[in-house]
Amino acid sequence: MNAKKIYGIFLRFLSRISGIDTAKKFDAKFRMHRSINLKNPKTLADKVSYIELHEQSPLASLCTDKYAVREYVAKKGYSYALVPLVGGPWQKIEDIDFSLLPNSFVLKATHGCKMNYFVPVKADLDIEKCKSEMNRWMRTTYGTYSLEPHYAKIPHRIYAEKYLGNMSDMIDYKFHCLNGIPRFVLALSDREANNDKSMKVTINCYDMEWNYLPVICGAGEEVPGEGEIKRPKHFDEMVKMAQKLSEDFKFVRVDLYEKDDIILFGELTFTPASCVFAYMTEEFLKEIGGYLTI
Repeated sequence: MNAKKIYGIFLRFLSRISGIDTAKKFDAKFRMHRSINLKNPKTLADKVSYIELHEQSPLASLCTDKYAVREYVAKKGYSYALVPLVGGPWQKIEDIDFSLLPNSFVLKATHGCKMNYFVPVKADLDIEKCKSEMNRWMRTTYGTYSLEPHYAKIPHRIYAEKYLGNMSDMIDYKFHCLNGIPRFVLALSDREANNDKSMKVTINCYDMEWNYLPVICGAGEEVPGEGEIKRPKHFDEMVKMAQKLSEDFKFVRVDLYEKDDIILFGELTFTPASCVFAYMTEEFLKEIGGYLTI
């Protein structure tokens, strides 16, 4: 049994004897070195944690499901932004026929984070190694070691998407939406696709006028940027899309990309960084938390 599973068991035990709020506060302090207030939530970390534990939308699990969310996005009018599917979904690894997949693709799990297997050249793929990794995903219930209970309702499946190229060449725009209004966006760059392992990434933060906000303090492999990311060509359309996709939720992060002159949808995330936002300054979390009504 690995350390994450042992820690997850401990958190569940702590939740039973002391309550889930106590367990969440312990986890935030132990892993992220940040105190959160769930009795009188004020900061963004406080409020997003409170929403996850006590007021999460019943739609959250559906829209966290990497495959099921596609229907939600299409119903909102953005089917053109979905990355094309090339296979799946599969409930069993043995059902995947690799011979039917294209020469390049990405395998993804529907139920977790960092469960992606990039295959730029199928002829170079070690299929047994790939299957072993996916079997590990299928055995993992994400969120048990970070108190994100909405993940527990997501069915464990695998599907395949079109390969878009090297992730280090793409910028990931993460719109943080509070009560259906995009308030700030993180631009992630210089990221390496590393198949479920921690990866170094540069993070820049901007407001909705694309003014640089020096509020990233860095944590782990997250490195603060210096405002070097240019405003994306389709930024205004991205903001409108983020607003539309977030209108049913108190808080959600909408991830979008810009590639080949089009916008692509990434995912909806309801508990970024385990709700604690360790890579943001406490001052910014206090300020932005004032915009979130719970």
